Amino acid sequence: MGNRIISISRQFGSGGHEIAVKTAGRLGLKVYERELVRLACEYGELPETSVTDSDEKATNPYLFQTVHEGNYHVLRGKSTSEVLFALQSHEIRRIAKREECVFVGRCADFVLKDKDVQLLRVFVSAPEEQRIRRKMIQENLTLNQASKLVHKMDKQRKKYYESYTGMIWGDPSHYDLCIDTSKYTLDQAAEMIALRFEKMG
Repeated sequence: MGNRIISISRQFGSGGHEIAVKTAGRLGLKVYERELVRLACEYGELPETSVTDSDEKATNPYLFQTVHEGNYHVLRGKSTSEVLFALQSHEIRRIAKREECVFVGRCADFVLKDKDVQLLRVFVSAPEEQRIRRKMIQENLTLNQASKLVHKMDKQRKKYYESYTGMIWGDPSHYDLCIDTSKYTLDQAAEMIALRFEKMG
C-alpha cells in the first residue's frame, strides 16, 4: 500500500491550519499548504508573484481532465487559476508518492482520490459566530470586518472546491473525519486526527 496522507479541508477561521500544524508535530510529518504555490511555480517555471492572487480560486472546472502531467506547454493560454491548480495538483501527487505528510486545502482529497495512497480526509468546521470571533482576535478586526472576511473566504473556498471537484464542499460523506472546533480544543482535534492516522498502518 502507498504512503499514509492526511488532507485537511477547513472553513475559514475554524482553526484548520493550526490543527494541521499540531497534528503534523505529533506525527513527525511535514505540512504542505502555502508552500505548494512555490513548488508549483518552480515546476511550471513561473514567477510566484504571477499566481499568488489565484491560490484557491476557481475558474475552469474541467481543467483537471485536460492537463497532462509534466507538460507545461499544455497550460499556455490558460488563466493563472487554472495553471496554478494543475501545477499544484502535480506537486501534491508527487509529494504524496514520496512521503507521508499533511496537505491543507488545494482539493488534495480530490487530487489524491483513487491514487496509490492511504488517504485520511478531514473537514474542520465551527459555528460562524465562533469563527468571526477568532478572526477578530487574530487579525484585530471589527465585528463587521471579520464577518465580511469570513463570508468572503468561505464563499471563495466553496466555489474553488466545487468547481474543480464537482463535489459539495463540507459534505460529510466525502470525509473520513469531520471535526467541529466548538466542541473540541485544537489540541484535542489534532489528537483525534493523529490517532486515526496511526490506526491506518
